[in-house]
Amino acid sequence: MKKGQITVFIIIGISLLFIIGAALYLTGRTQEQALELAQISLSEVPERAQPVRDLIHSCLLDATEDGLRRLGASGGYIDQNQLSANPFYTTEGDAVQLAPDAGPNVAYWWHMKSPNACTADCEFASKRPPLRKADGRNSIEEQLERYVQEQLSECLIGTSEIQGCTLRAIDEPEASVSVADISVITTANYPLQLQCEDQTFSVNDYAIETIVPLREMYELASEITTHQSQTGILEQATNTVIGTFSGIEEDLLPPSRGLKFGGPDAGVFWVEYEVLQQLKGLLTSYIPLIQVFGTKNYEYIESPDVRDPELYELVYNRQFLIPTNNSRRFLEARFAYLDWWEPYFDLNCKGQLCTADSATSFTMLPMTLNRYEFAYDLSYPVLFEIRDPDALGGEGYTFNIMLEHNMRSSKRFASDTNITLPPPANTPPSIFCNIDQRTSGEITLTVLNGENRRPLDDVSVTYLCGDQVCNLGKTRDGTFLSRFPRCVGGTLLLSRKDFSSTTRALDTHREEPLRLQALLEPERWVNVSVRNYQITKIDKRSPWKYEAAAGLSRPHSKQQTVILLKRKEEPGAEPFVAVAEILGGKPAEIKLVPGRYEVQITSLLRDDITIPPDERCFTVKKLVSSKEKCFKVPEEPLVFNESTPFPYGTTTYEYTFSPESLHGAQGIEFRQFTIAIDKVEEKERVIEDLEQLKVPQLYVESNPALIWPVIRK
Repeated sequence: MKKGQITVFIIIGISLLFIIGAALYLTGRTQEQALELAQISLSEVPERAQPVRDLIHSCLLDATEDGLRRLGASGGYIDQNQLSANPFYTTEGDAVQLAPDAGPNVAYWWHMKSPNACTADCEFASKRPPLRKADGRNSIEEQLERYVQEQLSECLIGTSEIQGCTLRAIDEPEASVSVADISVITTANYPLQLQCEDQTFSVNDYAIETIVPLREMYELASEITTHQSQTGILEQATNTVIGTFSGIEEDLLPPSRGLKFGGPDAGVFWVEYEVLQQLKGLLTSYIPLIQVFGTKNYEYIESPDVRDPELYELVYNRQFLIPTNNSRRFLEARFAYLDWWEPYFDLNCKGQLCTADSATSFTMLPMTLNRYEFAYDLSYPVLFEIRDPDALGGEGYTFNIMLEHNMRSSKRFASDTNITLPPPANTPPSIFCNIDQRTSGEITLTVLNGENRRPLDDVSVTYLCGDQVCNLGKTRDGTFLSRFPRCVGGTLLLSRKDFSSTTRALDTHREEPLRLQALLEPERWVNVSVRNYQITKIDKRSPWKYEAAAGLSRPHSKQQTVILLKRKEEPGAEPFVAVAEILGGKPAEIKLVPGRYEVQITSLLRDDITIPPDERCFTVKKLVSSKEKCFKVPEEPLVFNESTPFPYGTTTYEYTFSPESLHGAQGIEFRQFTIAIDKVEEKERVIEDLEQLKVPQLYVESNPALIWPVIRK
């Protein structure tokens, strides 16, 4: 009886502790919210003018929430033009298309920047943007601020009267965004005048607070990114999956190591393409088992009905668990791999056929030793989703990032690149951009339109010095005059909507006046098309080759081509990415600015293509005779169609589009090498034809002049 009473008291005590802890946590969050709200101070306006402030507050709220959703969906980017995502090969870019042909593109916060074929001195990178303006260029605060300001400019369109009074704008709006502990604070200065008969009212300042824990989400995403870059949780989980589901059986994955000793036998074989499809299914099922300790949806994984439940629980609660520095019980965290994200995959097989190394002995009894040793090269994207179901008034808010798994020879492909955690929230702001720090000589800047040499207004002038960023203002009548913060080795950045940003080195330590002139090139819309150099073969055993006499051919009617142009990065300049999708021979449009680009052309054939089973025979030696053993490769026909397209070709190279070449351009014809399997009779196709998918790039490297774009004027 006493033991029962003690148990009851323990349960009551634990319950009380939980209630008290929850109350303290909720009280703390309420106090934080009240403190952040109290920091917003607005001038008083007459009751008659209150509808004006209410209107702008409504616009501010809508713009802030919409901008936050865009940022969260794509890993911290409102402008998708800053991200390059290859919809067919998801590890060849700095972002991943979340849904096929739909988006949004989600930024890689950790990925291998070098090509997949890289084996040494490979470069790893992160597209994680800074959170605050003080942390660096193109921060989340800066992007949201810019977006809100653009939306606010359109707020009064169609609204010239309020309650019988005339409303007009006195000046352009200026917005400011600050990420607080549990919210985002948006303020604006938008001078408006309300004329009511013989009374005039002025309303200038506005402020709203959006309750969303963006800072906590950003810090958790950063912590998980750092954990992946330093310890490789994704590679650890993948190795566990491969180790669990591999073995010397045809319905399992090829094992990393294995031996089988017995009578004369050709051994077990696998087809590399089929192994990849099986592996994609396993990753889709098991990557979601990765959990973040201390989050709202963390649960201990209990074993299903398996042979060794204790081992199962030990593996999946240790190998699939990420510890964190802080508990975040109000946030949900999930990992996912979706099977339409095509991985980079290679096995050390002889072409598409993966077989054992066999040795047969006839010393006494005929015996065969089959040795299996397969090394996995594998890269694929993983979505990390953070969600607060209570944010935005119960609507919920999601913040997504992408992380890339990289394994070579079945081992984690490590990097010396370090991804550091963001600075603490209480880091004091930099004084670099303060007015009293702008002590250089007067600098007069003239900015012209690169196409017509006319003065260009509304060009943002930014000065960068190391990690310090100072937004100085905008041009008027094509001119900007100001003193700058002093710096040696600084960079001047000029940017304007619908124009290519430009940078130039600028030292500001001198006191003498300085006059500068710069050109900004407008974004140009140009028609683009594609034509093919076909690589073909005659029969099963003949080699694939390109016949120069065949020349160029029009694209197949069911050919889908994506042209991805990524401008080479310049210090301080915003990234620029242009994408066009071409269906068959129908031209598409692409937006271009002058610059040096990495050009990537990828084509899929969405036609019915079948690779039939091909009979293969092996001779199995016995003591006094031999026996021929035959089987089909693959066992079932390999079918490509509309939903599972054939990888027709990939071409990558660098090319410079000069201002002169784009001026007056009417169209650009891109050219590529393709594996024209549709030109090969079905009976002549074999599984080894898939090995030719790497060949087009070899032709590009040996015949670069053949694939340069042709610009028509």
